[in-house]
Amino acid sequence: MTPIASVLVPVDFGDASARAIAIGGRIAEATGARLQVLHAEPIDAPAYFTHEQIEVLSAQRRSLRHRAGSYLEAFVRRHTRASFTAVISQASPIDAIGHHARTADLVVMGTHGRTGPSRWWMGSVAERVLTETDRPLMVVHAADDPARPFAQIAVHASPPLAGDPARAFADGLGRSLGAPVVDRRHEPVPSARDVAAATLAVVAVPLPHSRAWQHAVGEPLVRAAHAVLFVPEPEPGRTQ
Repeated sequence: MTPIASVLVPVDFGDASARAIAIGGRIAEATGARLQVLHAEPIDAPAYFTHEQIEVLSAQRRSLRHRAGSYLEAFVRRHTRASFTAVISQASPIDAIGHHARTADLVVMGTHGRTGPSRWWMGSVAERVLTETDRPLMVVHAADDPARPFAQIAVHASPPLAGDPARAFADGLGRSLGAPVVDRRHEPVPSARDVAAATLAVVAVPLPHSRAWQHAVGEPLVRAAHAVLFVPEPEPGRTQ
């Protein structure tokens, strides 16, 4: 497997992203990777603003950016001892994550896993990132224990995928974190119940994948009760 040199953790200051920081920091410390935390704070001027109003908004934006940066650094320090770099982006969450994920070997995101009206941006953004990224994506929940995140790692893949990249990634994490790896690639696509049986489920993701796969497999696993690591893999006969 390619060594993990960079871990990206998007942050919205909620409990789930706090857990993502703790787990991302644990992985960074174990692998020697660089930890980068990202918060997206878009502030757009309405089209009808005058030049003077835009100048005032720009000054407010600079002030807010400074305060958000200070708050982000303090928030991260409360949840990990790993060294990190903090980034505040004025892009939308999806665009910001997509841009910074290009240079990351692993993206770790928190989600509340809710459905319906109670779902907020970290839930829907995690599903969008899964759709659009070609980077390994780990989705964690507020209830995941950062003190011992990987008691067991289970690898899943479904035909036509062999799941070799997922197995290699899982083996690397297992060696770094001292976690046993169980190969379940011969079994059907995991359900939320299967995921609950392992502290971390590593799932091979067809690249590109269809809306049907996203709806039937990806989204339910994002909302599962335990951490899931999605590892993209080109379908046989396709090139990246």
